Amino acid sequence: MSMIALSIPPFPTFIRGGEFTFQKGKKHFSRVFTVFDLLYVTKGKLYMQEDDNKFEVKEGQYVILVPGKRHTGYQGCDEDTTYYWLHFVIPNDAYQVVETKELDWSYVYKKEPTFIEAGHYLFHIPQYAEVKRREIIEQQLETMLSISEGDAHLPDDYLKQQIYFSEFILQLQKEAFSIPSATEKVCEQAMKLIQDNYQNQISMTWLKQELNFHPDYITRCMQKTIGISPIQYLTHYRLHQAKRLLVETEYKVSTISREVGIEDVTYFSKLFKKMEGATPMEYRRLVHRK
Repeated sequence: MSMIALSIPPFPTFIRGGEFTFQKGKKHFSRVFTVFDLLYVTKGKLYMQEDDNKFEVKEGQYVILVPGKRHTGYQGCDEDTTYYWLHFVIPNDAYQVVETKELDWSYVYKKEPTFIEAGHYLFHIPQYAEVKRREIIEQQLETMLSISEGDAHLPDDYLKQQIYFSEFILQLQKEAFSIPSATEKVCEQAMKLIQDNYQNQISMTWLKQELNFHPDYITRCMQKTIGISPIQYLTHYRLHQAKRLLVETEYKVSTISREVGIEDVTYFSKLFKKMEGATPMEYRRLVHRK
């Protein structure tokens, strides 16, 4: 398999992204694209082909399709398949497609920064891979793409997306090393605790007691790794579970609110609409119509 070797700085430039679902039997259309197209699957399996190379992209895997080559779905999906897509460019086409190699930081550092010159780095991102820290990757994607939801955009929204995208590229590089940093380990531990206890009352004091780290340190680790604080992640996870229950059950909104750890159903409904752009019942009707 191949790697994409790119010179940094500058970082790749984010263009646009989103989430899409192919219904069972559907496949990606054929095209020759002028930008990079990263496809990350969260559910199901995509069958993608780039010229003569075929990729089966399963849950928790991604493929980066290179500009100038024909991309097509060579087979329909076996089941409903959901994936994130990101379009980006590498300035000045400063990249090469090279053979896969074992990596460490010595491959990345090419020139140390000085007081008047920027450092120079050479990233090697696998073109096709399974991620090891899936929850971190998926939360980074959701955080980045949630900025573009809705009709109104502030100028700094696009700048924030670019920053998050650069963090995402850095995470893919670290994934290739297979060695999580101390910051990532703390973030993963906090995320796991929140996922296992989201139905209960969770506070920063409780996280401090469970992880034996200062709340400020836990917050910094999560913000650096996935771009949001522990309490923001708790809200995200509760709403993620609420959306699942709205789709998979016929529970009342008040029941779902309690199920995800929010006793005040009015607050839950307001929070849901603020984050999702629709009330819980509107969301349920919209999904069922699809």
